[in-house]
Amino acid sequence: MKEIVELFRLAFKEKKLLILSFSASIFVAFFTYVFVNLVQPIIDKLIQVSSRDVPEKARFMDLVFRELRISEDQLIKFLPLLVLVVIFGKGLFTFLSSFFMKGVGHRVVKRLRDDLYGHLLYQSSSFYDRTPTGELMSRLTSDVDKIHQGISGSMADFIEEIFILMALLVGVFIIDFRLAIVSFVITPLAIIPLVAFSRQLKKKSLVGQRKMAQIYSLIHETITGNKIVKAFTSEEFEIKKFLQATASYFKTSMKLAWIGSLSSPFMEFIGGVVGAFILYVGSRRIAQGAISPGDFGSFVMAIFMMYTPINRLNRANNVIQQAVASHQRIKEILRSSPQIQDRPGAYPLPPVRGKVKFQNVSFCYNEARPTLVDISFEVETNKTVAFVGLSGAGKTTIVNLLSRFYEPTSGEITIDGINIQEVTLSSLRAQIGLVTQDIILFDDTVRNNIAYGLDSIPEERVIEAAKAAKAHEFIMALPRQYDTRIGEKGGLLSSGQRQRLAIARALLKNPPILILDEATSALDTESERLIQMALDNAMRDRTTLVIAHRISTIRNADNIFVIDNGRIVEQGPHDELYARNGIYRKLYDLQFPEEEEKSP
Repeated sequence: MKEIVELFRLAFKEKKLLILSFSASIFVAFFTYVFVNLVQPIIDKLIQVSSRDVPEKARFMDLVFRELRISEDQLIKFLPLLVLVVIFGKGLFTFLSSFFMKGVGHRVVKRLRDDLYGHLLYQSSSFYDRTPTGELMSRLTSDVDKIHQGISGSMADFIEEIFILMALLVGVFIIDFRLAIVSFVITPLAIIPLVAFSRQLKKKSLVGQRKMAQIYSLIHETITGNKIVKAFTSEEFEIKKFLQATASYFKTSMKLAWIGSLSSPFMEFIGGVVGAFILYVGSRRIAQGAISPGDFGSFVMAIFMMYTPINRLNRANNVIQQAVASHQRIKEILRSSPQIQDRPGAYPLPPVRGKVKFQNVSFCYNEARPTLVDISFEVETNKTVAFVGLSGAGKTTIVNLLSRFYEPTSGEITIDGINIQEVTLSSLRAQIGLVTQDIILFDDTVRNNIAYGLDSIPEERVIEAAKAAKAHEFIMALPRQYDTRIGEKGGLLSSGQRQRLAIARALLKNPPILILDEATSALDTESERLIQMALDNAMRDRTTLVIAHRISTIRNADNIFVIDNGRIVEQGPHDELYARNGIYRKLYDLQFPEEEEKSP
């Protein structure tokens, strides 16, 4: 019940539309009440029931006829017209109630999806390390859609049918209080199974949403990794995995369908039992002269009309329970706080010259094995340093800590003597440019990819950055030049072209500190030559930290740090490190065995 209340709170934030929907629902209930009461004069007046068979009592329609000054002789002409007015009025306000409530649903879901997306973007890197992309896609799409269905459709039905049910309940008690009391003696029997249905629906909905998230993950992995799938001819293997996932979801969906389908006929059966009981008791009340045939007709119609709102309430409850389960999953994300965020009192980092210092920095992704151990080094302004070592040695972790994608377990990192944990994240990252091996480009134009995150950038600056990155020539050869869309992840470009666009993006940002993470790996000789020229332009007059497996790209670095098992084991310029005959020499000779004999 608590979860349902929370779902309603989401809707209550749209008060104006909700009040309009409530108001329209009240009119729907009113016209339904009038329609039920029309049965009494139709039976008692139009079929000429003897006046002695009609007990004297206050009736709603008698009040209406008296206020409208309609005599019994005029009833035959007036009643059909009144039926049309009531039906039209009910239809009009049903439309308005539904329309306003759908507006509530669309607004709530937009706000919820916007909040969820914004919350996800501000999560730390560690959050994405442990959360599958498909799982997040499921929360943003499938779960939000379930809530939309719950609020726009089912919650509208829920509110409207409750008003109608209340109006009909008031009506039956006014018609005959005793008959109403007797009629509802057995109705509570439906409550116990209804509660059981709700619990099972909520439980199975949670399971179903988790399994749908697994399907999203499989889709995402196979689409983004389609080249690997093809290279290993694993199409059948992936199809088999997908079929297993969809079969599992199908089983859960069928269980949901079984529970949802069973609840409606059960409620219908309860309604039939109640109806049979009412016919028995009602006929005796007529025989006793307590009510007229018209009163009993109105009573029976009201009771049987209750079946529709009860049945729709049951269906709405089924959908709302699924929406509640989805809302719980979304709250799990919204409750998660970014592991890395601005500390209290954080201030903007002033423009820096670019002196970087690591002081006794250690870090571990998990407690089992430290990634970095007591790292200390210093990079002077406008100097270039490089980090080399085997895969997994901790090179990329160093630059991730500098950008505060992760926080060090211990130690301190400063820029121009300022502890980076004391400044705001946005101001820190604004002064750091990043070019990585795994190029992240967007399905947008060349221009927008180069000027990513920068509004109102003059065309001249974009072209200038592209020229410096050795990208202008190939861009001008594209079908629409700078307005050419490059596909998802830049899939319509070659690896070298994507890399040069990433360098252009970093150059346009013009940061005082530049990080190049494997920026020239896996490229052909010509592409590497162009990239190296672009990088020479990029590194000019700024502090640069380079990570490279290919030692040939960092021979001219001012200082080279050799990382092994999370520690700095060697440092110095290329010639000095090579002469030491240590780990750096071994790495170099592995890449250039033909030069080993020529070396001094």
